[in-house]
Amino acid sequence: MKKLFNTSVLLLISLSVLLTACRKRDSLSPDNFVNFESAEQGIASTENSITIKLKLSAAAPADIPVIVRFVEDGLTYGTQYSLSVTPVANQLNLIVPSGNNETSFTVTKTPGAFFAGDENLKFEIYSSGSPVIIGATRNLMLTFSELVAQTPSAVVNGGGTTFGNKVFIDISTNRQTPVLRTNWDLGFYTGSDFRVILNSSSAMMAKQINKNDLSTVTAADTVGMTNDVAFSQTSPQTTQLPYIDYPDGDLTRTAIAAVSANDADNKVYIVNRGKGIGTPAPDRGWKKIRVLRNNSGGYTLQYADINSPTFQTIDINKTPDHFFRYASFENGQVEVEPEKKKWDIAWTYFSNVANFGAGDLPYLFQDIILINRNVQVAKILEANVPYAGFTATSIDNIAAGDWSGKQNAIGADWRSGGGPGVAPAVRTDLYYIIKDGDANYYKLRFTALTNNGERGYPSFEAVWLKKD
Repeated sequence: MKKLFNTSVLLLISLSVLLTACRKRDSLSPDNFVNFESAEQGIASTENSITIKLKLSAAAPADIPVIVRFVEDGLTYGTQYSLSVTPVANQLNLIVPSGNNETSFTVTKTPGAFFAGDENLKFEIYSSGSPVIIGATRNLMLTFSELVAQTPSAVVNGGGTTFGNKVFIDISTNRQTPVLRTNWDLGFYTGSDFRVILNSSSAMMAKQINKNDLSTVTAADTVGMTNDVAFSQTSPQTTQLPYIDYPDGDLTRTAIAAVSANDADNKVYIVNRGKGIGTPAPDRGWKKIRVLRNNSGGYTLQYADINSPTFQTIDINKTPDHFFRYASFENGQVEVEPEKKKWDIAWTYFSNVANFGAGDLPYLFQDIILINRNVQVAKILEANVPYAGFTATSIDNIAAGDWSGKQNAIGADWRSGGGPGVAPAVRTDLYYIIKDGDANYYKLRFTALTNNGERGYPSFEAVWLKKD
């Protein structure tokens, strides 16, 4: 009996260990990797600093220590550059805070320092705290000259399933600039024309009324606008089209008319600020606005709540290094898009149009790709020229009419599906040739719609072909 009892106990212990092991194995979550955002970045001669980000593939379960080591090539710390995190023997000790999925440090040039153009810093993720594992992009080279990336690629930080960011991407420097898409309301063109755009990433609309004085505008002037000046995904109407900026970026087809030099011609607009970020997305409310030219050659924005007897003003000056300057009703003039030559494409939630057989209708789209105003795009079908076989000499075979500078030249074309009951997916039958503002040519294709199964984090890869 004693022997039988011992055998039974051993069997029970073994079974318990086995079941515990199975439970642990079943509960394992996907590996959490830490990576640099890209393998190479550049700090241009016109820039004073750059922020280097390390990203986790999932939120940190606790404070995670990450050690980054670096090697100098033609540089001296403290003489030519500094770091926001004080190094110890060429080592940076970083922390990814619990609940976050990134950490960063900044490299800043020393004022007056000389750079020959061939200096660089080589960073390596040396170690990370458990349970985070070092990923494939563990090395990053930062060059102190304008970098032309040969094989850029990135996971775009769109903010997840609520599509919270508009992300500006500079292909040649392999750099992305995510901006919360509710950070601004209006954009003001810096070219020779006086044009104002709506924040098309927040479903904004605007309707002109026949008044010139904001103080005389009341709720009575907005009767009927709740349905007319608002997006409807279930019953969009062609009558709503004049209240959005046309998605191809044509500045003669904006909801707000050109700003006249004659103040009396500049009418009041009722603005629906669209939707915020969240599920469900909150309403951002309504404003009344009027835009004038100012004595400095820029704009004066007047704005207020609908029933307010007074209004506030913001002056926005034109600057030659940006295509648009931006204003927020809460925060005044704000920084949004990078300088003209520091972004090529942008990923965003977008006020687009759809044609269901009765003409263009205002319709909100996720995952839209826009191009900058100094960029040209050509679409290439894989069946005509395979991506791997497209070289610099192939560019000469692209017909002049196949190039497009329209803002939505890529648009939603890079993905398929997305309608009711149809899951979207990356199209593998096409890719794009991009000519940027510096005449660099890239072939570019999108490789993923999601990251770890989550929308809002698409991926792309590109190859530099030539420079004109």
